[in-house]
Amino acid sequence: MQQPELGKRLTALRKEKNLTQEELVQLSHVSVRTIQRIEAGEVLPRLSTIKILVTALGQDYESFIKQNSIQMETSSKPPIFNQSALLTSVFAGAVYLVVEIILNAMDLAWFTKENDWAPWINFIYIGLTATMITAYTFFIRGFIILSKIFENGLLKIGSYLMIGAVVAIGILDVSTLWAGNADTLWIPYAAASVVIGALTLIFGIALMRLQDGMGELSRAAGVLEIITGAAFITVILFFIGYVVMVPAVIVEILLLYRGYEYLSKSGGVVAG
Repeated sequence: MQQPELGKRLTALRKEKNLTQEELVQLSHVSVRTIQRIEAGEVLPRLSTIKILVTALGQDYESFIKQNSIQMETSSKPPIFNQSALLTSVFAGAVYLVVEIILNAMDLAWFTKENDWAPWINFIYIGLTATMITAYTFFIRGFIILSKIFENGLLKIGSYLMIGAVVAIGILDVSTLWAGNADTLWIPYAAASVVIGALTLIFGIALMRLQDGMGELSRAAGVLEIITGAAFITVILFFIGYVVMVPAVIVEILLLYRGYEYLSKSGGVVAG
C-alpha cells in the first residue's frame, strides 16, 4: 500500500470511530503532526507507528496489514517480549535512583573528609557501586526493549553506550578509594564528566524520538536528559547535572511503566 491509500484508510477508520485527530492523539500518543502527514499521504510510516494507530482505532493489526497489502519489513517472526521484563526495569530504576543518591552523598563525604574514613566503609561503597551498576543495567534494558518496539535505533545505541559509561564510572570511583592524593582526581573525573555528558545528550535526543507512541512523557524525559548532559559537559556545572538527574530518572521510570502498559495491551508481541 502506498502513502495516499494508507492515509485514506486510516482516515476512514478514524472517522468510523467518530474521532478527531486530536482525540486520536490522546489514544495513541502519536503527535498530531505525524497523524496529519500520514492521513495526507505525505509519508509512509514505520510499521510500529501503523500498529500504534490501528490498535488505538480498535482494529486488529495483523488483519489490517493483510487486508491492505502493506509490505512487511521482515519475513521473520516478530520477537515476543515478556511484559515482566519492562516491569523489572521499572523496579530496577527505583533501586538505581536510591543507591545513586546514597553513593553521591558518600562521594561528598569522602572529599569533605579528605579520604579520612574507616576502611570498612570502602567495602560498603564497593557493594553499593556493584548494586548500582546491576540496577542501572536492568533499568536501561527497558529502553533497549522500547527501542525495538518503536524501531528507535539511536535509543538502542545510546542505551548500550550509557551502560558502558556507568560501568566505567563505577570502576573509576572504586579505584580512587585508595588514592593517596585526592587533589589530582579532578583530571580523570573532568574527562569522565565530558564523556558521560555527551552520551547523555545522545540518550536524551533518542528519548525525544519516542514521542510518537509514548507521548509527552518521553519528550519530558528527553529534555531533562539533555539538560543533565549539557551540565556534565561544562564540568564546572556538573552538580546541576546530578540535581536534574533525579527528576529525569523518575520521569524515565514512569515512561517505562507506560511502555509496560502498552506491551500488556498488545499481548507482548512487537515488530523488531
